[in-house]
Amino acid sequence: MRCTVRQPTRTAARPIVIGSIGVMVGLFGPPTIVTAAPAKGPCPGLVAVTSSGSIHAPFDRLLRAYVHDGFVEYGCFKQHEGILDAYRSTLAETDPSGLSRDERMALWINAYNAFTIKMILERYPGIRSIKQISDRWSRARWIVGGKVYSLGQIEHEILGKQFADPRFHFAIVCASLSCPILASEAYEAEKLDEQLTTAARRFLADSGKGSRTATEKGLVFGYNHRLYLSKVFKWAADDFIGAHGSVVDAITPYLDKQDRAFVKQHRRELSIRYLPYDWSLNGR
Repeated sequence: MRCTVRQPTRTAARPIVIGSIGVMVGLFGPPTIVTAAPAKGPCPGLVAVTSSGSIHAPFDRLLRAYVHDGFVEYGCFKQHEGILDAYRSTLAETDPSGLSRDERMALWINAYNAFTIKMILERYPGIRSIKQISDRWSRARWIVGGKVYSLGQIEHEILGKQFADPRFHFAIVCASLSCPILASEAYEAEKLDEQLTTAARRFLADSGKGSRTATEKGLVFGYNHRLYLSKVFKWAADDFIGAHGSVVDAITPYLDKQDRAFVKQHRRELSIRYLPYDWSLNGR
């Protein structure tokens, strides 16, 4: 799925200086990173960016530098928190209504993930699980386009209702080991379909937390053909059923060849079980 990206109207940029990082933030335009902050300790430095056509470029830089195989270097994010805050300021000033469908979806996914990281950083390093934050998904405090949202509203009222594509559940991240992994890049409209497909396949290929199939001996006689799934598919079942008729039909195209054949062969007698969910922080 590809589309022509329409850049929102910009006004004159204003400089925001955060430590040794110079950031230019326009009303709707992307920040321009003038200089990169020096790295401290074990964190690798960020590559300086002088310009970019995407409002998500600053977030993309952080993800590429400090997210590896889904594990987040929160200490390094903390050192460069000013860049994350400048990106959030851009989101606060960007009106999604003027964007294309894929631009809007990419924006909301990136916003959800950026806000979640910020919430963890506010308590880092004294946090071991996002569940320590009682109002983690219900508190309305995150600004997009001048309006305030909770993470729950972004997930259920915007991504869940405005886009008939439940694959967003593989892209938004709850900062926990059992959630889908955080991608090492920002989501972008021009490659959104490819990114969501990759996220779906990657999560479902993880037998420890995504999905796995098994034929198990029955307690009395015979065998049971089972599909073990992440509890994400239990909590978000309505989104997958609404788009594809059933959770199994929704995920089958993204299973690996062997599991896909197993599901098709045993579809009628297939029973679903849910994998344990580890809420430990997805950091190192």
